[in-house]
Amino acid sequence: MLDRLLSLAVAVGLGLMVWIYARSRERETLDNQPIPVEVHLASGQADLYQMESPAVGQVRATFAGSPNAIRELRWMLSQGDVAVRLDYSVPEDQRDRPSVEDSLRIDAADIRVPPGITVLPVEGRNRVPVSLSRIGEKTVKVRVEGVGQDEQRLKITPEVVTVKGPRSLLDRMVELPVSLGTQGVDPLELTPGRPLRVSLPRQWEGRPLKTNPESVVVRLDPRAPKIYPLTDVPVQFLCPAGFSLRPRFLDDRSGKIQLRLQGPELPEAPKVAVFIDLTGGKFLPGPNFEQVQLQLPRDFSLAQEPPGRISFELVPIETPPKPLGGLPGT
Repeated sequence: MLDRLLSLAVAVGLGLMVWIYARSRERETLDNQPIPVEVHLASGQADLYQMESPAVGQVRATFAGSPNAIRELRWMLSQGDVAVRLDYSVPEDQRDRPSVEDSLRIDAADIRVPPGITVLPVEGRNRVPVSLSRIGEKTVKVRVEGVGQDEQRLKITPEVVTVKGPRSLLDRMVELPVSLGTQGVDPLELTPGRPLRVSLPRQWEGRPLKTNPESVVVRLDPRAPKIYPLTDVPVQFLCPAGFSLRPRFLDDRSGKIQLRLQGPELPEAPKVAVFIDLTGGKFLPGPNFEQVQLQLPRDFSLAQEPPGRISFELVPIETPPKPLGGLPGT
């Protein structure tokens, strides 16, 4: 009787081992699989914040299930059908901040898979970052670049626009620059009788913007004076007759200045006299520091602050030796 019971127990044990082995053979695993995660702003907050973090993040998960279920899961993964889509709502205590930094934990229930699949998110790889910027509005002036000396003659309509974008960006924005070259517009096409419609930029410092209106009209004002930038204008010295000192600059760059003049349109740059007046006062040899003076052409004026004082050196002029007289009695 005892032998029969022992034989029965051994048979049951062996059968259980065979069943466990068979069940283990019926399950497969997929380890450390990448799962895309899409994060969207909750309804009512999409117009208040701008997503700075990538729109699609990624987490890792391990899957276990029957061979048929795993086979179906492999197909879904290859087609991109296994993904997480979450709505994010900014916490109430952070809604007044210009930026929000947070992260979302992805749990097994967030990953939709076929029935019979066990999902095990990989710890440490189951979070996605969320970075948001609070959106604001600001009215700024439009400035057109890429037209050279005609920039001061431009008339922009409208002169100011409303810009909508991240608050941190708008806080640094003083004016909205528009470059004609980046829009394929040749500045030579801009003439007093031919205005141009120019689109406003949709991003600044690499971040998206919205403007109202989306474009401005740029024209040359024929009544506005033309700006002439003059580079490396030499500074001369006005010396009195019989001046016993010779003025000189310490180097070539010290004796040249940059000017911006405004006046009527000419076929070439206007001529201007730049000098230091040494005809009045007393001067001693050595370093000196005097005001630069200008003589401008008729109908021209400075389009900048007047030039200041510059340094120069006065050195004595060597007097040639007098010839020796004859010997006495000759």
